[in-house]
Amino acid sequence: MKRRQIWFRLWVVFLIHLVIKSFDLSFPNGPFEISLRSLVFSLFFLIYGMGIWYGADRANHFFQRLVGKQSNERKRIALLTLLHAVFGFVLLLSFNHLYRLGDIELFNNGEVWESVLFFNPELTVSLLCIYLIVVGFDGYFQTQKRLQEQLLRAKELEKENILAQYKALKAQIEPHFLFNSLSVLSSLVYEDADLSADFIVKMSKTLRYIIEKNEFHLVTLSEELEFLKAYFFLIKIRLGEGVFLDVELEKKFVESTFIPPVTLQLLVENAVVHNKYNPNDPLRISIRKEGNHMIVCNNLNLRNDKETSTQTGLKNLSRRYELLCGQNVEAEATANEFVVRIPVLNTTDYERFNI
Repeated sequence: MKRRQIWFRLWVVFLIHLVIKSFDLSFPNGPFEISLRSLVFSLFFLIYGMGIWYGADRANHFFQRLVGKQSNERKRIALLTLLHAVFGFVLLLSFNHLYRLGDIELFNNGEVWESVLFFNPELTVSLLCIYLIVVGFDGYFQTQKRLQEQLLRAKELEKENILAQYKALKAQIEPHFLFNSLSVLSSLVYEDADLSADFIVKMSKTLRYIIEKNEFHLVTLSEELEFLKAYFFLIKIRLGEGVFLDVELEKKFVESTFIPPVTLQLLVENAVVHNKYNPNDPLRISIRKEGNHMIVCNNLNLRNDKETSTQTGLKNLSRRYELLCGQNVEAEATANEFVVRIPVLNTTDYERFNI
């Protein structure tokens, strides 16, 4: 909790405490009465009030999960209000009881409480109404704040996404990609007509995917893998037994997971660009799941003529994930392999950004 928020809440609780003391006849000189009893009551109210507010925050998270998503928003709000009313009533009843006990034991004011019911409806109900009003307003402002933050993140993501789309499209359509693909195709036409036809289909799928999906922040993992399959087909035809791709992902996971478009292609391309590949020492790329991350790794056999990598692609990808879910893409190079860990995104992330 930020310091500014703590001071704001403390100020609100202090004002509520002044209102309560104004109506409490046991303080004949009003809310600003200077006495030990008045000071103890104020301190007790402030500490207990801040504790209730903190408890209400924690309880609200639990209630949100308990109620879940409701098709009827009014029903959802009614259920949350009912749960908070019960929670607040229990806490405020305990506050009333502790106030009574403290007043009797510390200040010998037992005669003041003889005519007051244990429930003390004037105090308990008043505080409960104030509690529900404060929780309601606090929840409203917190929701507005989250929506504002999501809007800003979405705008930032849009900028990052446009840049990533441009780079991805440029990487696929730049001359060396087309030159290599057309060179392979020209030789295939004379050697294997069926294979050349497959090559043309896969190449068109690769370009079509980039063009069609560039407006989306996230796509299904199954779509991304279909695209990767077509892209890797082009690489496999060109490099033959010098490169292998192994996808070790369960069907259920693939169908329920989302990913920024062209993510896997970027990582596979990086592996191919920076490493040697030949049948005697092939480049092996694998994709698997570990916990809440998807792992893309390859054995290290760096090229002698490689240029110094700026890792712009990985930095851009990490930035996109940071905007999407607040997590980063982790990259680690060991003595034998290069490992990239991608956070797993689910339906909630998709619904938040693909509106």
